[in-house]
Amino acid sequence: MKKILVGFDGSEGAEQALNKAIMMIDEYGELILIAVVPTPSDELFVDIDAYKNLKKRAETIISDTIKDIGVHDFTITGIVEEGDAAAIIIDVANRLQVELIVLGSKGASEIGRYPIGSVANKVVQYAAKPVMLVR
Repeated sequence: MKKILVGFDGSEGAEQALNKAIMMIDEYGELILIAVVPTPSDELFVDIDAYKNLKKRAETIISDTIKDIGVHDFTITGIVEEGDAAAIIIDVANRLQVELIVLGSKGASEIGRYPIGSVANKVVQYAAKPVMLVR
């Protein structure tokens, strides 16, 4: 595969999905990690500082993971977006014309309180791109 999008939130399921994507990416391909945080108006946030802290945490998780992966024959990039996780993952997959979306099927997110399985279920149900769920 030349271009794979991995939903990444730092959970064990996301780590397993990332490992699977790394095994599948072509030499000189592109691996894209995406973390999605709720919008500042979401009811999870009491104030804007809570949102800023959560977004910073997501950015740190993505950048640390890219550093941990190290140098390979493929390109790796990270994206942090805000909104509904499933909708954003589907939108980014379409916009970037990825060949595959890889997600963990479950796990406890280190970014926010998203039930991972529900995000994966929505992506599988509505994505126009192939989706791989990793357990």
